[in-house]
Amino acid sequence: MKNLIDSGIQRWRSLRNRKMLQSSYSACYAFVGVGSHALQNLYPVLQYLGIRLKYICFKSPDKLALIERRFSVNATTSLDTILNDSEVKGIFVCTSPQSHYEICSRVIASGKYLFVEKPPCQTLEQLEYLIAADKQQVAMVGMQKRYSPIIWTLKKQLAKSKPINYTLSYHTGLYPEGNPLTDLFIHPVDLVLYLFGNAELKSVQQIDRNGTMTIQGLISHGTAKGYIELSTAYSWTNPKETLYVNTQAGEYRLEQMERLCYYPHPKRIAGIPLEKLGLFTNAEQTLIERNNFNPLAANNQLYTQGFLSEIRAFADMVELSGENRSPLSSIDATYKLLLSLK
Repeated sequence: MKNLIDSGIQRWRSLRNRKMLQSSYSACYAFVGVGSHALQNLYPVLQYLGIRLKYICFKSPDKLALIERRFSVNATTSLDTILNDSEVKGIFVCTSPQSHYEICSRVIASGKYLFVEKPPCQTLEQLEYLIAADKQQVAMVGMQKRYSPIIWTLKKQLAKSKPINYTLSYHTGLYPEGNPLTDLFIHPVDLVLYLFGNAELKSVQQIDRNGTMTIQGLISHGTAKGYIELSTAYSWTNPKETLYVNTQAGEYRLEQMERLCYYPHPKRIAGIPLEKLGLFTNAEQTLIERNNFNPLAANNQLYTQGFLSEIRAFADMVELSGENRSPLSSIDATYKLLLSLK
């Protein structure tokens, strides 16, 4: 019996490894950019999914040999080389946010599929130009929170219960290298629109001090109201991202994109809460959280944060006629809310 069990385990492991080595994708892609975000978050996902890069494009000629040796690809400083190669079907763009608009414009004009890390551009006018140019909706924006299994779980829960109000805090450190509004705050702003729908800004206060930016806003999503605080006046060593949502049935708490919990509201009798009578225990229900013990793909931050699923969705769109769930037009409302917060 033991030999039979051991044989079954070995066969299961072999099938699992074979499945992991296989890839659904065979097309050629190119990547523009070799910054720290791309190297640490996007390139590892491409390798895991078996997405084949033919080119990597970047500015510095002195890195050509280094990139070719590291990634076994064609390294180039010429975007035209990639755009003129008919074998390349999709292009990933993750460079400095200030350069995205020009690169996106050229990629869209070439007719190739485009995945661009946020933000795709700096202004609403630039975004509207890109939307108009992308008639076939072959461009996808990297808003990875939309693809997080934790956010999917919360969105499903909110569809079953009516949100009343929420509080979102997004605290990081000083950001002198770019525009925190479009480079950082775009994620939490897009998240509340994704979860609660169209929004109207009721009031806003901005505090600029010692090079930091703090924005506090009251937002209405119809029946649901929200308070957000977005700030670079804190720390990169100890950042904070929390979302508390109060519904008619209970409260949802999302902390650091790591853990989603639910706390049911106490029941009442004749308007008297049972907890006042000692008849209610507010038990915490963990709906989903990242398991830090098992080093599996499902417990990796690249998966729980949504990076893996968003890149898989892009490759599915390019090769398997998958749906574009993050077209440029889908962040039009995000840019409008961002600009009204400024």
